[in-house]
Formats: sequence, C-alpha cells, structure tokens
Amino acid sequence: MKLVKINRLLNPLYLLIIISIGAVLRFYKLDWGEGYFFHPDEYHLTISVNQLSYPSQMHPHLFSYGSFPVYLIYFTKLIFNLETSPFLIGRFYSALFSTLTIVVIYKISLELFKERKNYAYLSTFFVAITPGLIQQAHFSTPESNLTFFLMITLLLLIKWFEKDKLKYYLASASSLGVAAGTKIVATTFLPLALLSPFIKVLEIKGLLRKIFALIKSYFSSSIFILITFLSFFIVFPYAILDFKGLRSSMNYEFAVASGKQIVFYNRAFIGTKPILFQLTKILPYALGIPLLIFGIAGFLIMSIHLVDDSINKRRINSILLAILSSFLFFFLPNALLYAKWTRFIAPTFPFFSIFAAYAFYQLFLKSQNSPIISLFLKALAILLMVSTSVWTLSFWSIYSHQDSRISATGWINKNIPKNSYILTETGNTLEAPLTGEYTKIPFDFYNLDERYELKNELVDHLVKSDYFIIQSRRIFINHQNQPYQFPLTSRFYDLLFSEQLGFEKIQEFNSYPQLSIGHLSFVIPDELAEETWSVFDHPVIRVYKKVNPKEALEYEKLLEI
Repeated sequence: MKLVKINRLLNPLYLLIIISIGAVLRFYKLDWGEGYFFHPDEYHLTISVNQLSYPSQMHPHLFSYGSFPVYLIYFTKLIFNLETSPFLIGRFYSALFSTLTIVVIYKISLELFKERKNYAYLSTFFVAITPGLIQQAHFSTPESNLTFFLMITLLLLIKWFEKDKLKYYLASASSLGVAAGTKIVATTFLPLALLSPFIKVLEIKGLLRKIFALIKSYFSSSIFILITFLSFFIVFPYAILDFKGLRSSMNYEFAVASGKQIVFYNRAFIGTKPILFQLTKILPYALGIPLLIFGIAGFLIMSIHLVDDSINKRRINSILLAILSSFLFFFLPNALLYAKWTRFIAPTFPFFSIFAAYAFYQLFLKSQNSPIISLFLKALAILLMVSTSVWTLSFWSIYSHQDSRISATGWINKNIPKNSYILTETGNTLEAPLTGEYTKIPFDFYNLDERYELKNELVDHLVKSDYFIIQSRRIFINHQNQPYQFPLTSRFYDLLFSEQLGFEKIQEFNSYPQLSIGHLSFVIPDELAEETWSVFDHPVIRVYKKVNPKEALEYEKLLEI
C-alpha cells in the first residue's frame, strides 16, 4: 500500500520531468540563424504580419497558410508592445504549442491505457523527444500550432466517445475550426468527426431508439459543422471575405502539391513513390529508426485489435477507432500527394509514439505469465528509449552549432580575396556568403535546360568566376537523379565534382546531427533525407575554387552546348 501511495505522489513528478525535457528541447536556441531568414515560410509569415494595421488593414494576403498564426503573432506584438521580430515570436509559439502537445498526448494515452499509466508516460516521453517535432518547434511555421489543435480535437472526440457528453463533441468542433484556420488541411479530420455520432448509433438496440438516435446524430453533426465554420471564420475571416483570393491560392497550391505544376521547389519528388518515400526519406529521420519500427508494429497491432473487436466481440472500440481513423485520414491524403515535404505529415508524428507504447502494452499483456519474456521486453523498452534519445540529442546538436551558412560566410570573408567573382545557385531565401565585398552571381540552374540564353550566360560566368559555391543539396541531387530530363544541369554537376570544369573543392561546412562523448563522436549524415529536413536549418555548404582556368570554347565543349 505504501508503494502505491508513493507512486501516486510521484506520478505528477514523472509528467513534469517529461514535459520539462520536451520544453528544453523545443525552446533551446529559438534564435538560431542569428536573425537571418533561412526558412522561406518564416519570411512570408513575417511579411504578412508586418502589413497588418489594426483595425484598418487586417488582410494578411496569405492563403497558403491560415491567418491564425499571423494574427496570433501580430496581436502579441501589439498588446505587449514588443519590438521583437515577428518570426521570433512565431518560433516562441511553435515551441509553446509543441510543448503543450506533450500534455495532450499524455491525456490521450491515459484514455487509451486507463489505469496503466506507465504506458502513458512511455508514449508521452517519446513525443517529448521526437526529433521531427523538435525541428518544427524551431520554425515560425504553422505545423506545431496545427498539431496541437488536431490533437486537442482528437482528445475531445475520445472524451465524447467515452462519456457521451455533447459539450466534448462541440468543443472538438471549435478546436477543429481553429486548426483549419491554421492550415486548411485540418479538414481531413472532418469525416471522423461527422461520422462519430452515427457510429454510436450502431450500438443502440431497438428500431425506435435507433431512429431517434439517428435524428439526434444528424442534429449533432449539423451543429458541429456550424461551430467549426464559425471558429474557422473568426481566425481566418478573409478565407470567406476574399474567397476569390483563397480559391486562386488553393488552385495553385494543389497544382504544386499534386504535381500538375512542376516548379523549381518540387522537383525533388519527380519519380518518387508514395508511402515508400515517407518510410525511407522522412520518418527514419523525424522519428529515428527504432521508434519508427515499433510505431509501425503498434499501428498494425492496434488495427488488428479494432477489427477483432468489431467482428468477434461485435462492438466498436471507440478509442482505437478514433486514433487510427484520425491518423489515416490525415496521413494518407498527404502521403499520397506528389509533393512529399516533411511538414505535410508532421502532425502525424505523435501518433507513432502512441503506437509504439501500445505495442509494448500488448506485448506485456501477452507475457504476464512469463517473467523471462517480461524482463526481455523491459530491456527492449529501455533500449528503445535510449536509442531514440541518442538520435534526438544528435539532432538537437545542430542548434548548438553555428549555422553552416554563417560559418561559411565567416570563413569566406577571411580566406577569399575581396572583389572575387563568386558564382553560386539561386532559389534560396539567402545565399552564402551573406556579407562581403564580392561580385556574387546567384545563377538560375533550375531553368538551364529550358532557356537557351542561360546556357551562354553560364559559360560567361564560368570564364569570369574565381569560386563556385553550392548552397545545399537541393539542386545537384534533384537534377543528377534525373539526367534524361535535365541533361545539361546534371552534366554540369558531374563535371564539377570530377574537377573537369577546373574547380576544386577547398572547404565544406555542415552541421550534421552528432553526439560527442569525449573522443567518441556519433555523426549522422542526413543530407539524403527529404530535402526540407536539412536545407532550412542545417544545409551542407561546399566551396569550390578555380584552379584550372578555361576558355569559353572549352566550357562549351565540356558542357556539350
């Protein structure tokens, strides 16, 4: 009995420790980048905030994201009279909402595991240390806000399933409306929310009672839609007031996301396979391979139990249904798109922690009569926690290092002569060197194969240039992977790397995830992950120096122009 009382006293402490760990990982070094806009979406959100003036001008003129984050940042600056840059305030809110998500996942896990709180702590711990969530918390973008409100929506739906109190259902509508006002993709949760009242009807016996329940369900769903819309309108009013602008933006965004319109920043997905791409290029990095494996195992086990309960026990496990459905409704539409950016599936990262904890929960239940297997599973759980922590701390280290673009700029200013002619790549928010007295030419390699005049310009720049700087993996990997579609661009980088263009690599700057203990160092080169995983906060910068000058005709011959 004393042990039980001690555990009850320690339970809040366990949760506080986990939340504190998650908060430190998220709030640490929010000013990374030393004031530069390295993430293009942070730049766009800042522009939107800066053009607001209450009450005369409240149109953010931004539809790729909802207005909730923009208004939140703007009114925070206004009310507290802050001189802080909008993107730093945005990062604060990303870290805050991401930290609050840890608490919400704990609450969801309590509903799932009931009195077995150890598993709730396990899933909460995994969420606290998930690298993908930590990265999104360091960006002034809507993903962390979106994840929080979607998880709140899920929690309230589960509460409604369990307690059958309408207030939870209607509160979830309000939360979903704010989520949609953060990013319209949140509406993928609508099918689960609208069908939930009708699912409960299946458990009711008697024809008259079923008819009455159906009428009540129809009424509840209608009210849900109304509240969702009102909440959405409050935080994203110009989606309705300027519907033409919204429709135009959505048409463009969908064309880019679906691959109907190929632009320079979605070429990375040419020829990629849905699901397989996420499983190989996003999730192993955003979660860590061990957590991914156990997360998938837990998803499969949970799915089997839901089906088994429905068929053999003739009852629907509402909690399993809510968790699995909300995950699939969000994950599949985004995973099946042509464009497969990490941020598209970021709100699904917490689910893998729940799934992993559920896998251990079920495995422990099956091994109750086998002390040896139970001991093995405990060791396996500890191993998963340690291995995920190592990956998390390795990733977290990138924020303790100087940004590679700033490091490159410092080195260039010390080692490259002033007035040097530097050829580099366009398509970045900013290019290194960020400062210095140079002739810097960001060249448009994205359209090199389509525009004839660029071919002559490239030759001219190659003749004049003293140095060439690769800003990230974004151009050379995407085009070398498609040599038939982009023959000239692909050939340029092949010749550059083989030093046939007369340039030699003299320096490389990276901030790979790493963990150093004494003389030992664990480094994870993650440049081959989905490109936005690295190019925004830790790109690899490569500096090449011309050591073998050539004439224009030689370059034309080499490039086969």
